[in-house]
Amino acid sequence: MPTERRRVGILGAGAMGVQHLEAWHKLGVPIGGLYARNVERGRAAAEPYGCPVYDSVDALVSEVEIADICLPTTLHQSTVRQAAEAGCQIVCEKPLALDYGEGEAIFRDCDQAKVRIFLAMVVRFFPAYRAAWERVSSGALGQVEQIALKRVVSPPPPDGSWFLDDRLSGGVLCDLLIHDIDYAMWVAGKVTKVDARREGQGRSQYGYINLEHAGGASSRIEGGWVESGGLQTTIDIVGSREKLQIAPDRPLPFVDLPEEDPYVEQLRHFQDSLANDRPFLVTRDEVLRVMRVVSAAGESAKSGRSIVVAPE
Repeated sequence: MPTERRRVGILGAGAMGVQHLEAWHKLGVPIGGLYARNVERGRAAAEPYGCPVYDSVDALVSEVEIADICLPTTLHQSTVRQAAEAGCQIVCEKPLALDYGEGEAIFRDCDQAKVRIFLAMVVRFFPAYRAAWERVSSGALGQVEQIALKRVVSPPPPDGSWFLDDRLSGGVLCDLLIHDIDYAMWVAGKVTKVDARREGQGRSQYGYINLEHAGGASSRIEGGWVESGGLQTTIDIVGSREKLQIAPDRPLPFVDLPEEDPYVEQLRHFQDSLANDRPFLVTRDEVLRVMRVVSAAGESAKSGRSIVVAPE
């Protein structure tokens, strides 16, 4: 079926579900429906788009060709399996899973059903992050030596949110800083050693992660959920030839960034990759490598020691 005629079903009516609804709407893709565990919340989210609300995953995925999964991480494996068995092409919010073996099983289920799955690592589609990666890839910075990334999100998840339960989200090191782990590995390659710690609990959590990369670079990542200040991100990359620094008050000096919605751009990429049978920007191997490093960060924070990442 041509991609422009494929209908999408969004599974989840939380913040990401609503964000993806809006992005698909901007792309002009027919929205076949929204699945919500809380039907009333689902109706409120779906009302601006005039799409039906379902209280059954199976009922929705049987009516659409694309399943966009924005449910809690612990529900990803079962929901992906249902969508794959229904023949849907799949977009899944990060993290793919909390357990490496579960992540492998998700990919196996998609292979068995002969469908493709794309992990929505949206930071790769933010113009500044993409432009910085392209600058590194061009060789302009020389050999990457050090990376420093910061991500602070405000407001933090509300009381009672599943994000605050480590058993469901993996906590701030996993659910939030996975973006920066992925980005550091996208820029500097595989990781051999991880050292992490986490401060605070509940709605106030902050994490620190140090990575040693196989190519010799090191990455320093920090960030968390805080009460005030809004979204704050910074990127500092030191190369053998040049240094790159990006912050709200330090725009990229070498490019005029386009006014693009990264959520729209990642779904456009998904569509184009399907239409042209091209690899996704976020590959299976990258997803599994990042999962391994995220798990090591969690283990390091709990044990208070560095964790060596076993070679593949």
